[in-house]
Amino acid sequence: MLFRVGRTFAVVVCVGVVAIDFAAAADIPYVQSPAPAYVPPTPSWAGFYLGGQVGYGMDSVRWRNLGGSAFFSPPNSLTRDRGSGVIGGGQLGYNFQYNRLVFGIEGSISAADFDRSFASPYFPATDVWSSRLTWLTTVTGRVGYGFDSWLPYIKGGFAAGNVETSIQTNPFGVSSQGSAVHSGWTLGGGVEFKVAPQFSLGLEFMHTDLGRSTDINGPQIVPGAPESYGVGLRSNSIMARFNYLFGR
Repeated sequence: MLFRVGRTFAVVVCVGVVAIDFAAAADIPYVQSPAPAYVPPTPSWAGFYLGGQVGYGMDSVRWRNLGGSAFFSPPNSLTRDRGSGVIGGGQLGYNFQYNRLVFGIEGSISAADFDRSFASPYFPATDVWSSRLTWLTTVTGRVGYGFDSWLPYIKGGFAAGNVETSIQTNPFGVSSQGSAVHSGWTLGGGVEFKVAPQFSLGLEFMHTDLGRSTDINGPQIVPGAPESYGVGLRSNSIMARFNYLFGR
């Protein structure tokens, strides 16, 4: 009997110890893992965009006498002039984005009024030369880096524009004129700022070289000596831009 009492006592002691352990464990506060820090999403510039641009530009025009006539200027002479005016139009493009790097392609077309008339350096009392860039179009690639709502970028590619030229001598009412589409390249850069998820404002600078084209193939004012002028044009422009970003 004494043995059974001792065994019963041992079982009671063991149960009591286990109960005390459970009670102590219940009093230990539960430590939760800290919530991960909030990382705001990188603003997206990816997708199509459509917008407009307007600004001011200056051009440099080079006239080369390729003909045999010396009626307006000496053969093979090079005449230079500068003009300026307003430029504005629209653009359409698409951006790809990888983390903060932004790659894109853009096409633009703008009307221009880089117009200039000047007295001939050879016959200033009678002759007037004039040139005018009437429109400019570009197809360019863009590479930028997004800083939250800011996107600085560089761009470059193909450019083409229409150049109108004329040379007139007032005493005789004789003139040579032409209009030709020039093609070349353009390079520049700018920065855009998102004022809203779907709208951005920007400022852009572009340098454009339209190369040289034979703009004037005039009549043979002097028999056997045709009028022919190759005209080259370079321009610099700065434009304010706005874009609507689709799918934001």
